Amino acid sequence: MNYQTKINWAFASCIFAAICWIIGDFFIAGFEVNPEDYPLFNNTYASVVDIEFATLMLNGSTQRLMFGALIAAMTAPFYLPGMWLIYQSFNDKSRWYAWGLYFVLIISVVLSPLGHAVFFFTGEIYKAIYNSDPIAHTYLLGTASAFQKMLYITWGCAIIIMLLGCLLFAVLIFCGKTKLPRWAGFVTPIFITIYQLPINHIITNLQVKGCLGAAAFNISYFIFFLILLILFRRKLTNETLV
Repeated sequence: MNYQTKINWAFASCIFAAICWIIGDFFIAGFEVNPEDYPLFNNTYASVVDIEFATLMLNGSTQRLMFGALIAAMTAPFYLPGMWLIYQSFNDKSRWYAWGLYFVLIISVVLSPLGHAVFFFTGEIYKAIYNSDPIAHTYLLGTASAFQKMLYITWGCAIIIMLLGCLLFAVLIFCGKTKLPRWAGFVTPIFITIYQLPINHIITNLQVKGCLGAAAFNISYFIFFLILLILFRRKLTNETLV
């Protein structure tokens, strides 16, 4: 397989992954919820639960949440060629910052599936509490607390490492360490995510607002890889890479 073909397949793979993760985010967390509509969590158990997470997925069916968890978690490996594409953009891939960033981005992909999937279990346990007899709530709240800790640890680590990797990539572009023009640092995923904030703020449709908010970072990855494909692929593939 020649280098041009590798590049094409890598772009196809990571764009496919981004689409699957966007769909997964829509289905598992694409809700715009008013916690005040659920006094059981907003009032009764407000001191022992994370109200936002406790109410977020209450309206999602088990089938919807399961689909949202699985379509993303099962397609995460397709993101790995995208991290390879980022590595290919460096002027000198033997430098510590090039392979170091590559390693960080791979770790973020490896950690992401579990962090995403835990949303399903967290959503289901809070639905169980909401729809069960109060006599069972003490035990279920303890289980929900454990699930919530799992979510914070797994999802939090994945997001923090991903943001760190994307920020470092932007800085390295600004410093001229890549084959990309310096202004390209402003179209890396972390900046595209920031650009979405005012757009999401002015959207009035609650369903659309919830979906876009849930999938913001994977939408950023999708846009970033499209820009890389359209603007920079020729430059990357025409040069001799070490």
